[in-house]
Amino acid sequence: MKITVLGSLGNINRNYLPSLIADGHDVTVITSSKDRIADIEALGAKPAVGSNLDVEFLAQAFAGSDVVYLMISGINYASGTDMRQTAIDLAENYKTAVLKSGVKNVVNLSSVGADNANAGILYSYHYVEDALNSLESVNIVHIRPVGFYSNLFADMQSLKTQQTIFSPISVDIPQGWVSPVDIANVVYAMISHTPAGKSAKFIVSDWATGNDWLNALAEEGIEAKYQQISVETLAENMKKIGFHENTANGFAQMNRACENADEFYASLRTTDYHLGKVKVGDFAKVFADVYNKSV
Repeated sequence: MKITVLGSLGNINRNYLPSLIADGHDVTVITSSKDRIADIEALGAKPAVGSNLDVEFLAQAFAGSDVVYLMISGINYASGTDMRQTAIDLAENYKTAVLKSGVKNVVNLSSVGADNANAGILYSYHYVEDALNSLESVNIVHIRPVGFYSNLFADMQSLKTQQTIFSPISVDIPQGWVSPVDIANVVYAMISHTPAGKSAKFIVSDWATGNDWLNALAEEGIEAKYQQISVETLAENMKKIGFHENTANGFAQMNRACENADEFYASLRTTDYHLGKVKVGDFAKVFADVYNKSV
């Protein structure tokens, strides 16, 4: 098959692209950086350098593809990007590019919360889902992972300086966490055999409370405290470091929603979501390795 993917050689793509190439597929990787060309070619894929904001570039890159893999990418939150508006813009771009190119199979990296109007910033993903779902005679599968383990690296500095994790979510509230390895396994399967019609697939690697995370860190020799802060404090801190007001407020609302885990994960739990293999203890080892090497 001819396959075109967004996301360059990011944490998810680098875990499944070798398998697609080993399977003998003709793979094109879209990247915004010329610096990635050599690495993409070294994998055995073809680079296409351009912007996901350029509809004509996307349509040309998608042309002739049996499957395309899409994602919201290129967002620098600290530069003041309004994620909601970016999602709206990309939604129309992706819809137009798929329509112009005649692609019939699309795998779209979305998120938990894309179908929940109370999910704050995560609800931005529904713009892309809705735009793609409006395309007739195109098979669309939306991949909806929960929170990335890598988000926990945001606590590195406060752990180093204050031995404390600051979070708006109560320490005993269960949260879903996911590894890019487990997401990649699902993406690979869906690209290889895209389901007919319109569908969604949730992905969870593990469930863990704040207490579970503290215990996992302690197992790796990192002793920490957990301090709950208000969502208003979170939003204000994000604005101070350059987040757009709408984006910061969206993250605040997401954290409010997470306080009611039963409601937040309700649609996920009604499905046969994919339960991955990378558990919170596994990620704690990765986290501790970075922690011990950082200054």
